[in-house]
Amino acid sequence: MDSITTVVPVYNRFEYLNDCLESVFGQTRPPDEVLIVDDCSSTSVREYLATTPFENRVRVVRTDRNRRVSGARNWGWKHAQGNLITFIDSDDIWEPHKTEMQLRYLGENPAADGVYGAMTAFFPDGRTQPWSHDRPPTVTVENALIDCNISVQTLMIRRAALERIDGFDEDFGILDDQDVAIRLALDEFRIDFMGHPAVARLRRNDSNYSRQAQLYFREDLLIHRRYRALMDKMYGPGSSRVHLARILVRYGRKVRLLGLPARVAARLLAWSAPRSRMPRPGQRRSS
Repeated sequence: MDSITTVVPVYNRFEYLNDCLESVFGQTRPPDEVLIVDDCSSTSVREYLATTPFENRVRVVRTDRNRRVSGARNWGWKHAQGNLITFIDSDDIWEPHKTEMQLRYLGENPAADGVYGAMTAFFPDGRTQPWSHDRPPTVTVENALIDCNISVQTLMIRRAALERIDGFDEDFGILDDQDVAIRLALDEFRIDFMGHPAVARLRRNDSNYSRQAQLYFREDLLIHRRYRALMDKMYGPGSSRVHLARILVRYGRKVRLLGLPARVAARLLAWSAPRSRMPRPGQRRSS
């Protein structure tokens, strides 16, 4: 019988944790185990939990050092008892049907190794918008290379798949979701996407993107360096240059390459790879 473990990384951010845990325990099919990963917080996670209804309903494990979110996720699933692993960030919220719907999907699709879904972003001013809702139906090497990130906070995955690839790469602090998608696809694991209904609500604020734009840029460059040979193999000669052009357009308002403004450099890079089938900057990815 399948057993679900939910991994919740926490590092010095408790203000939304109660809402997060309410959504986890409020599932129509609650997880069998909820594992709080204390990523060496300076304030005691256990002391905080003692002020909530969840003190005796969760298991807390503490990392040996601050490992950032990818390392905390690894610490969690490696301590998990379940054979199906789910993840949620401490400031996000699951919709009530999330685990039930995904468990049913995996039961009906035994060849699938995991499933993830769409989210709804919500903002402090009350605005909402669809988020990560337009992914291809299955993760492939081709679409993972061009930003088909797995939304980890919506993922339900068989533990055996994580064991085979040794989980998340701890060199990444943000784009571990794209790196893990590429590696799962390379190992021929099948990860499917369910686009409707949305299964999670993603909290958006100044601290979780705009202040980290430089980190996104650096990690996109790390993806580029690590997989550029694979890009050229999958999409044709020069595709790694097109990928670099995509990065420059995305983040490059203040970036210069060889003394050129980012958008000019991006156009030259894309123009230099006429045989590449990789979508140019501004083009939609294919499924």
